[in-house]
Amino acid sequence: VVLGAAVSSPNGPASSDRYQCVSPRLGVLSARQDRCPHIVFILVDDQGFRDVGYHGSEIKTPTLDRLAAQGVKLENYYVQPLCSPSRSQLMTGRYQIHTGLQHSIIRATQPNCLPLENVTLPQKLKQAGYSTHMVGKWHLGFYKRGCLPTQRGFNTFFGSLLGSGDYYSHYKCEGPGMCGYDLYEGEEAAWEQDRGLYSTVMFTRKAISILANHNPRRQPLFLYLAYQAVHSPLQVPARYLERYKGIPNLHRRKYAAMVSCLDEAIHNLTLALKRYGYYDNTVIVYSSDNGGQPLAGGSNWPLRGSKATYWEGGIRAVGFVHSPLLVNKGTKCRSLVHITDWFPTLVTLGEGTLDEDLSLDGYDVWEAISEGPAFPPT
Repeated sequence: VVLGAAVSSPNGPASSDRYQCVSPRLGVLSARQDRCPHIVFILVDDQGFRDVGYHGSEIKTPTLDRLAAQGVKLENYYVQPLCSPSRSQLMTGRYQIHTGLQHSIIRATQPNCLPLENVTLPQKLKQAGYSTHMVGKWHLGFYKRGCLPTQRGFNTFFGSLLGSGDYYSHYKCEGPGMCGYDLYEGEEAAWEQDRGLYSTVMFTRKAISILANHNPRRQPLFLYLAYQAVHSPLQVPARYLERYKGIPNLHRRKYAAMVSCLDEAIHNLTLALKRYGYYDNTVIVYSSDNGGQPLAGGSNWPLRGSKATYWEGGIRAVGFVHSPLLVNKGTKCRSLVHITDWFPTLVTLGEGTLDEDLSLDGYDVWEAISEGPAFPPT
């Protein structure tokens, strides 16, 4: 990454004040593109394989359907069956058996976190010149300061450290007498920023604020937006419930409304990307962290199993890539793609370096996604 000379202007950066990517790799991106792309990674929680419109759901997701249709749908895409393992693989490009996180999730009372010797995706992108920001759910441990997102490569963090909690009060109870407040700005409790907003709305507003306050022409941006939705508890503003009166199962009705709220949030985020000058040079990745939980309203039909199982319903996820930089848009990628692949793929897109001592399990799959050649699984 070569940073352009900083030339101040009262009306924003001068035309010469632009970062540039100078690498043969850009030929795989787009002939029109001469700068490292902004990267927006949207990770949603517990969305079932069936719970998106383009997979035949009764849940209305017009934004997700449009973004996926105009991008590349990942129809052979796999994750892990639980939150912490999937997130650890995204952050490190390594299977959880190699980081010691194969034993379920990291709980609030556990003195455990993503091992500090593992280099993270935001650390590698920061080294490549990116401004790195996280909004939403961390769930990779917090028992000591070095485990926190701002110590693992993110310039800023706003969100929750645990796996779930109340969408409005942001409190979480692990058992009798073990309750706590779980909303943070950086490394401190976000008391002053808390307005009791529904977390999907709050996280989206924070993400849009980051976009509004960053100069997209001066420095590439990595935004990791990890929604709490649509994980239980099943809570949603009442207005979203109106459209699903016909669903008799109350859990499913509330869950459907939560997905619709999420879809609207991503619509607003996409508008902001266009409004603030990011969109034409942005790669958006959308992924669920594991399969849906039928007992909490989710559906993985026609796949067998659910979240927390190694059946297809637990590990085959909704996923797509949307970007003007894709070569073959409006297609389906049936090559095997795994959540560990995002680390080498996104670091390479950002012109970062992949050292051999990282011991990665993932592969760079951008060509398979963008151009469509078969990617041989190993």
